[in-house]
Formats: sequence, structure tokens, C-alpha cells
Amino acid sequence: MTDAGKVAERITAEGPGKAFTAAGFADITSARNAGNILGRMCARGELTRAIRGVYYVPEKSELLGTEVPASVDEVVRAVARANKLIVAPAGDAALNALGLDTQVPARHVYVSSGPYKAYSYGPYTIELRHRANRDLLDCSPVTRTVIQALKALGRNGASDEAISALARNLTDEDADTFLGESKGLTSWITEGAKRIWKERHDG
Repeated sequence: MTDAGKVAERITAEGPGKAFTAAGFADITSARNAGNILGRMCARGELTRAIRGVYYVPEKSELLGTEVPASVDEVVRAVARANKLIVAPAGDAALNALGLDTQVPARHVYVSSGPYKAYSYGPYTIELRHRANRDLLDCSPVTRTVIQALKALGRNGASDEAISALARNLTDEDADTFLGESKGLTSWITEGAKRIWKERHDG
């Protein structure tokens, strides 16, 4: 099978909505060749370009008869994989990811271990803002997201209702992980972890 065939086969296996870059095919061919293959597939209408270097297979909505784009989070994860970054949604994006805010923000902010970057994706603006603190680099993905959600709420905004909502959207394992990884972080974040754990296990 040709390199182009192998790339296409992997993309098909991933299914619609999955975002990827040329770097994801390093085990098949060079980044330049993979980029050329993805570009040709996009020109034939087999792929859609999200942002520069990031592509996805569009999903078709049977109800609306329109193309459903890859999620903003999926696009950001593809960028992170390609550049070996640690990322986590922040602000409204973190609240949205954990079910505390059902409105989809126009500006999606992520904290990142890399330099500041901004992208336009459809009607959205994506910002990757550099952070090098422990609550990003030394924590699991779920802990990173919960920390950012708590920061978005603020010390005085983490009400019992908000804590209950967070707990409902986590698993027991998530709550256990967050509690363990919160040790040594800002005191009110650690206290929030304890409240979430108690709500999850005793609520």
C-alpha cells in the first residue's frame, strides 16, 4: 500500500470529527509528504481544513443536511499533539467543558505550556496562553480542567451549587485524582477539591 493509502486508511479508521496534523503520521512517512497528502485529500473534498496544518473528516448531520465541524477542543488537542504541548481549557471554556455553562463561547481560551498563539476557526477565536505553573504541568488532564474552572468561578464564586455541578460531571475516580493532585496548590483550590470529593462520595 502507498503512503497515501496508509494515511487515508488511518483517517478512515479514526472516523468523522477527529482532527489531525501531518505530525500524526510520522510512523508512515515524512511530515512534508504527509502534509502534501492531506492537502491533496482536502482539495478533493475528502477532508476539511480547520486551521493551517489541521484537518478533519467532516461529519454530516442527517437532520440538517449540513456539515458538522470538528469541535474547538478537538482542533486544540491536534495542535497540542503536533507541538508536544500541555493544554487545558480556561475561563468560560473550562466551565463549558464541565457543564457549568451551556453557552458556547465565541472566544475559547486555553492555558498552554507553549508560547502564546491565536487562531481563527470558523466563528471562533482560539487563544493559547502560556502558563508554566504546577497546576498545568504536573497534573492530569481532568485536574487541569477542574482547576481552571474553579479559577474562572473565583474564590468567592465556588458556591455549593457550583461545587455540586462540578461533582456531578466528574466520576469518583476523577474526584479522587483531583483531591490527590490538589495537595500543595493554592489553599482555596485544595479546599475546593475536598468539597468536590465529599459531594461526589457523600452527596
